[in-house]
Amino acid sequence: MRIVGFTETSLLDWHGRIAAVLWIGDCNFCCPFCHNHQVADDDPNLPEVPWDEIARTLDRKRDWYDGVVLTGGEPLMHPEVFELCRRIKEVGQPVKVDTNGSFPYALKDLVDQQLVHAVAMDVKAPLDARYAKAAGRPVDLAPLRRTIRLLIESGIEHEFRCTLVPGLINPDDVVAIGEAVNGAQAVALQAYVPDRARIKGFGGGKSYSRSEVDAMAEVLRRSVKEVRIRGSFA
Repeated sequence: MRIVGFTETSLLDWHGRIAAVLWIGDCNFCCPFCHNHQVADDDPNLPEVPWDEIARTLDRKRDWYDGVVLTGGEPLMHPEVFELCRRIKEVGQPVKVDTNGSFPYALKDLVDQQLVHAVAMDVKAPLDARYAKAAGRPVDLAPLRRTIRLLIESGIEHEFRCTLVPGLINPDDVVAIGEAVNGAQAVALQAYVPDRARIKGFGGGKSYSRSEVDAMAEVLRRSVKEVRIRGSFA
């Protein structure tokens, strides 16, 4: 497992908190709209950030931070994530993990061991045959459903995130997504940035307008406790 990026201060990656962000290289998905595809591909041109450097910063800013976010890539595909979470806990910081949801048993172990305090899971499309297009490869949907249930039933702080890519997430699809995560604490609707996508121009090179996103959010509010809108919509 390589830490290929370290953002010292973020106000966006853990809702309502000031956090440091560790970027974990490699992912088991190959999403065509991915904004972080260099990290997801564990690009060898991205230098590894030494843990000692991270630990010094976390200790120095101990009273500034509200926590540390592990993102990627897909942190949970690496067995070493357990040791990393222990190290972060030892320096006195809670941990949030971003995941694509395909490793429910690793996540359950982290939750049971109290090594993770919050989780954000991407829901890339309705949970049907279309998911393979969103993930860029065939996907077993059963683990995704297990992760969704784990988060909702465990009571751990959680959020489901949906990047609004035209052609993958249409307004009618939001109903199906809301049903899949019914009872969730929060869903974040995220802006798609075509220029940053792995495949330039994917989704027709367009993004939704704010009025369209507001309509989708209103639908989701029937199923979840809170809807968050992130990014810039025209």
